Amino acid sequence: MVTAPTVRTGQKAGPSSERGTSLVEVLIVLGMVSCLLGIGLPPMRHSVDAKRTQDAAAFLAGQFRLARQRAVMSGQHVAVVFDDMDGEVGWRVCRDLDRDGVSRADITAGTDRCDGPSRRLSNQFAQVRVGYAPGVPGLDGEPNATPLRFGVSQMAVFSPAGTSSSGSIVVRGGGLTQGAVRVSGVTGRTRVLRFEAGQRTWVE
Repeated sequence: MVTAPTVRTGQKAGPSSERGTSLVEVLIVLGMVSCLLGIGLPPMRHSVDAKRTQDAAAFLAGQFRLARQRAVMSGQHVAVVFDDMDGEVGWRVCRDLDRDGVSRADITAGTDRCDGPSRRLSNQFAQVRVGYAPGVPGLDGEPNATPLRFGVSQMAVFSPAGTSSSGSIVVRGGGLTQGAVRVSGVTGRTRVLRFEAGQRTWVE
């Protein structure tokens, strides 16, 4: 007599090729991601800060160049005027309307007209201010240098002949990154510089 094969029910399935992820594995992966982010974020922040600082210096240089161009084309003196705004340096562009050069007195009296009120650099470039970071030497290597140098009037005045009052302005970012703009009086030429921390020197 032939016996029918026995059909067994309720057998345990073999090891599955798919299994869930344990909490321990999730925590390990999250820890690895956090470590990688911790390593990568500081250089990234420094890079962003450096670019923002150099962009601010380039922007100021552009303001000087535009003022010089306006002076030459209009036959009027045009100045980039710097003002103290509650401990921050602001700037505005003003032009001479009475043919005696741009002066603070004429700006106050309304004789020399400005394009608008003073603007803070930090409003356009977050965390960027006029100033030196601690320990950074001046543009000529001197210690404790003044970051804004445009005479007693603190303005860069450009003449219809293209000349300018010479001077410089130094800006710093949220870290130790530094940028600067230098204006030559004879030619009105504007140069943008950056501080190389490794060499401790200013370069174009």
